[in-house]
Amino acid sequence: MTSEARVGADLFAGDPYPRYRELRQQGPIHWSSELFGGAWVITTFDGVQSVLSDTRLSACRTGGWLMREALRGSEHRRRLVDMQRLYGRAMLFVDKPAHPRLRQAMRAGFHPAAIHILQGFVTEAVNGILDRIEAKYGAEVPFDFIENFARVLPAQVISRFLGFRHVDEARFLSWSSTIAAFLGSVLPDARETLAARDSVLAMSEFIDDYIRVSEIEDGNMLGVLIKAQQRGDIESGVEMLSQCAMLLFAGLETTRHLLGTAVYWLLEDPGRWRSLRDPTRLQSAVRELLRWDSPVQYTGRRAICSFNLMGQNIHRGDLILPLIGSANRDPGRYDDPERLDLGRQVGMPLSFGTGPHVCIGAALTLMEAECALGALIERWPDACLDESPPQWIDLPLYRGLKTLMLRRSPMAGPA
Repeated sequence: MTSEARVGADLFAGDPYPRYRELRQQGPIHWSSELFGGAWVITTFDGVQSVLSDTRLSACRTGGWLMREALRGSEHRRRLVDMQRLYGRAMLFVDKPAHPRLRQAMRAGFHPAAIHILQGFVTEAVNGILDRIEAKYGAEVPFDFIENFARVLPAQVISRFLGFRHVDEARFLSWSSTIAAFLGSVLPDARETLAARDSVLAMSEFIDDYIRVSEIEDGNMLGVLIKAQQRGDIESGVEMLSQCAMLLFAGLETTRHLLGTAVYWLLEDPGRWRSLRDPTRLQSAVRELLRWDSPVQYTGRRAICSFNLMGQNIHRGDLILPLIGSANRDPGRYDDPERLDLGRQVGMPLSFGTGPHVCIGAALTLMEAECALGALIERWPDACLDESPPQWIDLPLYRGLKTLMLRRSPMAGPA
């Protein structure tokens, strides 16, 4: 029998974790008529893990989702067809046989040796950004960590990873924010959809122009993809551009949210910040911070056939919504999950997904976060939150901060 718990669009408003807890207590699966026009919501760790590996569920879900607004008028439809051609070919949104072929084509760029080589650049980039912050702001002067660090570092790192010689930070971030507003909405309107369309096409045009006029080095991801296309492992220029745009967007958006929330939760209790002066604790701490407040709160799958899932009748075409944020707080998986424990040793949470579509860039994100936090804590051991409350973004898909005001040192008291 279908759960009678109401699951509305307000599920993700503010702090979603108390509502996740209520849903888990009522059952592992719930129907929502409000989310995405109707969706099955999965709340538990085991349920989410199972769904993300279920071959009866497809990652191909962009068509109806993207074209929903286009159905209202032929003008919108014409304008969105080009976006769908790119979007629908991204590895994130395809199944076999395209998915394993694309994943294999990109694997060399994410090889541990390649990530290790990039680590030197990340360390240099982190320290360069910190140098600029220190030169601009006094130790007791509050500054926005999101604007000055969390948005800047991922732009530099993903640009270097892909192979761009010069970082067009402002344009990359503008495109990324517009696409995130579309992806992150439960029901994007025509304005959000068409703005995302313009950003996706502009991003792809930029990449295409860069490839045509630049000498691409073999060791970066652009070089890996070009070679894959020459071998026939990537079937067209459109398919290659789709993977580049996906990597550029994903490398910017999720990493900046991880950096922002990680620093917030570490400084929210100064003892946590001080405890990580021991660099050997960083690896487990980053994984626990991902579990505690995942940058991506859910993902989606479409049923390719009718079947029974956790006692519910799923029909072909139904949307399944695995709640990653809820799964990571499931007491059936974690002891005392509502406690942030930086020493927790439980392996990888579901923040990067699992199964065939597990995030191919997980190692890069983890390395970037560990380098950044390690340098921040070493250089700013007395950092603290400013009195100004943080501002959280209001996009359901993502959990992150708009602003986070910090000071490198506490304000001196009266003499």
